[in-house]
Amino acid sequence: MSGFGYSLLGFLLAIAILVAVHEFGHFWVARKLGVKVLRFSIGFGKPLFRWQPKNDPTEYSIGMIPLGGYVKMLDEREGEVPADEMHLAFNNKSLKVRSAVVFAGPAFNFLFAILAIWLVFQIGAPDVKPIVGEILPESIAETAGFRAGDKILSVDGREVQTWGEHQFYMLHQAMKGNPITLKVESEQSAVRSIELDFSAIDQSQISGQPITSQIGLYPPPPRAEVNRLVPDAPAALAGLQQGDVITAINGEPIAHWFEMVEVVSSRPGEELELTIRRGETELSQKLTASRTEVDGKEYGRIGIYMPDPQNARLRYGPLEAVWAAVDYNWRMTAITFRSLGRMLTAEMSSENLSGPITIARLAGDTVQSGLVDFLRFLAIISVSLGLLNLMPIPVLDGGHLMYYLVEAVTGKEPSETVMLRGQQIGIALLVLLMSLAFYNDIMRLFGLI
Repeated sequence: MSGFGYSLLGFLLAIAILVAVHEFGHFWVARKLGVKVLRFSIGFGKPLFRWQPKNDPTEYSIGMIPLGGYVKMLDEREGEVPADEMHLAFNNKSLKVRSAVVFAGPAFNFLFAILAIWLVFQIGAPDVKPIVGEILPESIAETAGFRAGDKILSVDGREVQTWGEHQFYMLHQAMKGNPITLKVESEQSAVRSIELDFSAIDQSQISGQPITSQIGLYPPPPRAEVNRLVPDAPAALAGLQQGDVITAINGEPIAHWFEMVEVVSSRPGEELELTIRRGETELSQKLTASRTEVDGKEYGRIGIYMPDPQNARLRYGPLEAVWAAVDYNWRMTAITFRSLGRMLTAEMSSENLSGPITIARLAGDTVQSGLVDFLRFLAIISVSLGLLNLMPIPVLDGGHLMYYLVEAVTGKEPSETVMLRGQQIGIALLVLLMSLAFYNDIMRLFGLI
């Protein structure tokens, strides 16, 4: 299957799962609280499939356009309601019931994210050992006193098993400007404490990338091993295979992946002689690096993917994983919320906003990478979807909850005129938001951001 095929498959699968979870939240709570549900649909437009079980008032359907879904409830505002079913209509329920039904969609997205990460912690997430490999000169990490070979033992008293275990915790503290204390062990087995003062970081420059890389701290680099090959790229055409390790280029030894990338990138269009170790055999292969232009400058590419980190695995017991998954998702939710807020106040670049093209590409990459990466991707998107729906924008769940808050304060529902105008404003805001997301996606495709 091509890269586009994986992206399309991953995107449709992710959307179907997350929409089903969100709408099932509305559906399940509505049924539990005595609201009659007429239709539960995944997708919009003409139904491809529809069925209604015996003695079930709800019709279930799959729509032609797989980019959303909806739950249609009995409601006097949307059609005539028989007198004997008035008590089952959504609009006749109490404010608490209506609020619970509306809030249930985003709530189920958050619960699903916890379940997804719990499964990741049960399966075991591939990672690298928490050992410092590289420290950027004049970086915050160098100033704090890190040394190559240091093993990170704990972060604010939290035991560290792998490099990425507490990245969300550290990023959350960084975004709040709180200092953290790490306990590290040197190669000579001496244990010491290092304090990281995140107030020294420009808050506008903090992104969703691992906080360790943002302060100049990196694990040991992976070896120059071929993970996957780009079809019809120089490496594939030259006969390189998955598992090959590049040990030299033009006779110059290659120590690790990033050294290999640096050498290849600096030689666009040039013929390269690769020394390759394949199992117990060493062989030589010539190829010509392709040319790729980024920001007006040419770089060389041979078309291979970096190997996945596999020298450690993060895993918890069933009960311990529950707390770990809750904490992980709480940090992820807080970081996403703060990032959205900072984009709205221009404290963070709106270039960090992604749309369906980027999401589809990431979905395709994670589908190819395996179940663990796909589950982590689903958790991130599920949290984002939950937060997006809670924004106080009319036509979203958060907009309905805003109306209910007005009703709770004033004792009466907003007028139809106010709600209609709110819908118009809400649609305009969503179109503006999606336009910006699409713009960022297109700029990324051309390597401009």
